[in-house]
Amino acid sequence: MKIKTTFTLLLALASVAVAQADPVVATVGQSSITKSQFDIQFRLFVRDVLQQRGQLYAPEAEEAFAPLRPQYLERMARDRAIVLAAEAAGFAAKDRAVDEAIEEVKAEFESEEELIQALEEAGIPGLQAYRRLVYEALTYNTYLESLIKGLQTSNAALRILYIVSKSQFAVPARYCSSHILVATAQEANQVIVRLGRGEKFADLARELSRDPGSKDDGGDLGCEPKGTFVAPFELAMTALKPGESSKTPVKTEFGFHVILLSRVEAAGFQPFEQVRSSLEQAVKNLALQKLLDNIAYRTPTKLFPENLQSK
Repeated sequence: MKIKTTFTLLLALASVAVAQADPVVATVGQSSITKSQFDIQFRLFVRDVLQQRGQLYAPEAEEAFAPLRPQYLERMARDRAIVLAAEAAGFAAKDRAVDEAIEEVKAEFESEEELIQALEEAGIPGLQAYRRLVYEALTYNTYLESLIKGLQTSNAALRILYIVSKSQFAVPARYCSSHILVATAQEANQVIVRLGRGEKFADLARELSRDPGSKDDGGDLGCEPKGTFVAPFELAMTALKPGESSKTPVKTEFGFHVILLSRVEAAGFQPFEQVRSSLEQAVKNLALQKLLDNIAYRTPTKLFPENLQSK
């Protein structure tokens, strides 16, 4: 009896030691998120942010993100709730799919040892931890694809949304212009004289313009709203009537311009047909967000942010 009692005590002490070494930072449904699991994903998050900023990862850099740890824990718990829902709905990633995804990554390396080294450099301690990350990602994404396919929108509802949010689709007036850029006012005046004699604007632009971006297109600058060009150019351009070219050289920091205003596209709104797909996507994204929020809300979750500081 004494031996059994001593053995039981040793097991209890071992359990406490393990718990202290890797405390639970959240429980989601029947599953737990440990600090080591949190650390892996938070470090990946930090590395991703730093990479987007063009910065290298360093432990000191990660410390700067410490205030975001509780917030990231909430996000991680939410993601776990969605993975659990995916598993319950039959969308758990199969071993074969996980194996194929890992083999695809392995193919980028000369050996498994190189892959493991790359994983460790990225903050992932080995293939087992990486396999878990791949499994959760595949499960999560497959479930989301299924949810999105199940979302339906009606044309009538989209049209109503278009009407009530029409101001978002306003399009300003656009000025369609061309120009010929030369070095001196004298050269610009010579261009104006030749235009007066009936020579084609586009032909003169190809022959004389110093603007490499528009020269080969006959000086065409496309159709742009106000605020696109430098002030002197824009003032002269908007003072012209459609089909009219400037009668005096227009000086800017680039040189001297002769400007042709081809036409003005009136201000208006993007037509419904043009924005329908973006409206539909916005509606589906909002509906999906609400679905995911509801899944997370219905999943019993407890967070222990105080355990994030454990060493």
